[in-house]
Amino acid sequence: MRSDTRAGGRVGMIVAATAGVALAWLVVLPRVFRRNRDRMLKIGPFKKAITKYNDMARNISGSPRSSWGLLTHVGRRSGLSYQTSLGTCTYGDGFLLPLGYGPHSDWYRNLMAAGTGTLTWKGHNFQLERPELISGPDAMQAWRMTERILLRLAGIHDFVWLHAVTDQAEASPPDESALEHTSR
Repeated sequence: MRSDTRAGGRVGMIVAATAGVALAWLVVLPRVFRRNRDRMLKIGPFKKAITKYNDMARNISGSPRSSWGLLTHVGRRSGLSYQTSLGTCTYGDGFLLPLGYGPHSDWYRNLMAAGTGTLTWKGHNFQLERPELISGPDAMQAWRMTERILLRLAGIHDFVWLHAVTDQAEASPPDESALEHTSR
């Protein structure tokens, strides 16, 4: 009986430690990274960890069960196509994407330069245009309560609002209904 209690305590400690690491990754890292981006990317182990995390996130983003979207955008200098995993929320006639690392993020600058991108979300592809930088209570209220809490803890209050391409909304009702169906 005593060993069962100890084993349960160890499991609880492991779960608590895992939750603590996850919370630190989601809350503390964006705050630190926004202020020290260039210095942090020069650190080899940190850069490798970020690369590995981004690769894993890209594999699940955009899938029907993931709340993360996969943004495809074109490099402003290279012209190459890139994919970035981002938290995603429906908003108005399109989607909100949080600026976790600030307006100096490459994906944001690429998106603003091109003016368009494609978002794979909940298993559907959406052509998006007219990116707008927005912040404030309306944008924050679009997120579910748990996501709002994490966004506030991480100090994220700026978002990119991408509008659905108007031709697409008229031409393909399945994607439009998918957008309405999965909004909450």
